[in-house]
Amino acid sequence: MKILIRQFLGKNHSWCCFGWGITQGLLDLGYEVDLFSTDGIKNLPSNLKKNLIGYIEENKPEKIFGQLPNIKYDCQISYTAMKNFPYYLSNGNKNRFGVWCYEWAGKNVLPIGFAKHYKSCDFICPPSEFAKQIFIDSGIPKEFIKVISHGIIANNFKKTTVLNVGTNKKFKILANIAQNHLRKNLPGLLEAYGKAFNKKDDVCLIIKSKDKPVVAPFEISLSECLNDFRKKYPNHAEIKIFTEFIEDISALYRSVDAVFSLTFCEGFFLPGLEVIAAGKLVIAPAWGGQLDFLNKDNSLLINGEETRADPKSMYWESKLNAIWFKSNIDDAAEKLIYAYNNYIEINKKIELQRNYIYEKYDWVNIAKQFLNLCK
Repeated sequence: MKILIRQFLGKNHSWCCFGWGITQGLLDLGYEVDLFSTDGIKNLPSNLKKNLIGYIEENKPEKIFGQLPNIKYDCQISYTAMKNFPYYLSNGNKNRFGVWCYEWAGKNVLPIGFAKHYKSCDFICPPSEFAKQIFIDSGIPKEFIKVISHGIIANNFKKTTVLNVGTNKKFKILANIAQNHLRKNLPGLLEAYGKAFNKKDDVCLIIKSKDKPVVAPFEISLSECLNDFRKKYPNHAEIKIFTEFIEDISALYRSVDAVFSLTFCEGFFLPGLEVIAAGKLVIAPAWGGQLDFLNKDNSLLINGEETRADPKSMYWESKLNAIWFKSNIDDAAEKLIYAYNNYIEINKKIELQRNYIYEKYDWVNIAKQFLNLCK
């Protein structure tokens, strides 16, 4: 079987992480895989470059490096916005799997014109039950939807290497923001941290992100958020900004004690799965795609309520009826303090779950689930 993966593969983006992982899983199973990247090759893992047949830079389709896919493939997989399904899955008429999720809930919340493109694939494969329901609520028939989780490269998480994250504090919390978008709720995350700790506490918040110019309505400024936070909490506990690209992300998770998110909405939340695979706890909202794998045995879930989403937060198109989850800041602060006082005991319990996580979520197992859909 010859398989094509055409999608983002070149940048530090969750869609790319899926592409890298599913490719590695298929290769480990002995399949022939061709890659075509639609956002360059800057961060494409070196071990996958031999599978690259061509690429374009993001938003520059007129200049093709290498070659476009020009044969019929036995199977095609693409994690991309639904509007791209007709083209990205056009090299064959069977075993076409479109992967995508939308973070906001609500009736017909998908951007106008997106839902119809389920017809361009044999199955649309969201990574969570939460994401599946959003498709159903936008009119996509259930029989065309198959939930297949995202995964991890299990062998990486069995390593022991760690990174220098720039702090000697006892309790290290990682916030893997990646993209400074409104839905990530960075101001709320900082607010909870400011309420929970001060400079006397032996704790550090490590924010993995880069400060970039704000160019879209759904973006926010990291530096402005930090400036506002420092003014309100001048005696705040330590904060470090981590900007480096890491080819093996598992080393970063081994270097911290917990991952913290206060996102308004997530279709899956891959960092939550990754940090559990590293034997560390998650502190995250009790809502969204992460509830497929987060529970009281591996995480501290933050209470809150469903509210109308900020229309500016949405991609492609604003919807006034969109729903997200507003976490209770006081509860988030309490969960952080509880983690600070109990993380060693909690992480010992999570450590015992790692073999189960390796078995269930290894990309080889995820790849098998796609292959089981093939005809």
